[in-house]
Amino acid sequence: MTMAMASVEKPRDDQITDAPPSSGDIVFWTTRSDITPLRYPGGKRKLGPFIADLITKDGRKPKLIAEPFAGGASVSISLLEAGYAEEIALNDLDELVAAFWSIVFSRDADALAEIVENAEVSVPEWYRMKKLRPASMMEAAFKCLFLNRTSFSGSLHNQAGPMGGRNQAKGDLIGSRFNKEKIAKRIRQLGRIHERVRSVTCGHYSQAIRTHGSADTLWYLDPPFFAKADRLYRHHFDEAAHNFMCMNVTRIKGRWILSYDDHADARRLYGDNPGFARIGLQYTAAVGETRQQKGEIVVSDIIARRRATSADLGREIEIPRRSVQRATKRPRSI
Repeated sequence: MTMAMASVEKPRDDQITDAPPSSGDIVFWTTRSDITPLRYPGGKRKLGPFIADLITKDGRKPKLIAEPFAGGASVSISLLEAGYAEEIALNDLDELVAAFWSIVFSRDADALAEIVENAEVSVPEWYRMKKLRPASMMEAAFKCLFLNRTSFSGSLHNQAGPMGGRNQAKGDLIGSRFNKEKIAKRIRQLGRIHERVRSVTCGHYSQAIRTHGSADTLWYLDPPFFAKADRLYRHHFDEAAHNFMCMNVTRIKGRWILSYDDHADARRLYGDNPGFARIGLQYTAAVGETRQQKGEIVVSDIIARRRATSADLGREIEIPRRSVQRATKRPRSI
């Protein structure tokens, strides 16, 4: 069974049909703000329309979309729910993140949702959870969610502090991103599609690539940032790891899409790749007293193949902020 938007109107969040994505009147995708229960640094939810369009233009729906750096998993989940793949597979090196997705996509999702509904959200509880050594997968899953929803920038990093600070005297406070009802509802929704999640694993991305390498797999690779990754993630890349990824990504078995923050080192490594493109996400972020346009770098063998057969494919692409668009207002395609 596939999950797709069955008409021009936006469907209910849990609507399920057997219809495949259309290549005609509508571009199907999901960009709902709560696509994932996790607040993840560098989340790529807004890339959904672009990747959906790539899959449509390539003319072949993958049997599996695999994310070896799952994090918030917004891309895989949005494409799965919109009918762009039959199954997804998730992997993350962070054992808390892997535990969270293992529980969400299992028969234990309801139990996790109930824990969320009854959670105490306070600064003392934050410090207790920070020190907690989980004794079960469920404890690890809830620790991941709790700290993610109550810590600065959603970071699980050891140095990340509680939102609002110890004294709750600045910015968003500890419970401002912990809407129990909405989070629990979304966990239950995702739990109902657990049979379409082939696996959730915890380990190095290379192991996931060996396990799921296939012509029927579409890889979405979103490695850690170049900038400040050591402050955001518990596991990050050093220069050698970034270089290794660059040298080996073209050897992956299956189609692949790689995304990075638009950073000078990413442009240096991938700028000459025929599948290179810069994506404007149409949102800004404050940096000091100025605001900077945020963007992404995407590299893909699908882009490279299309570019080889078309002389007018640009390297700069804008993605509108829309959930469902008719053909007359589709995002500019590469």
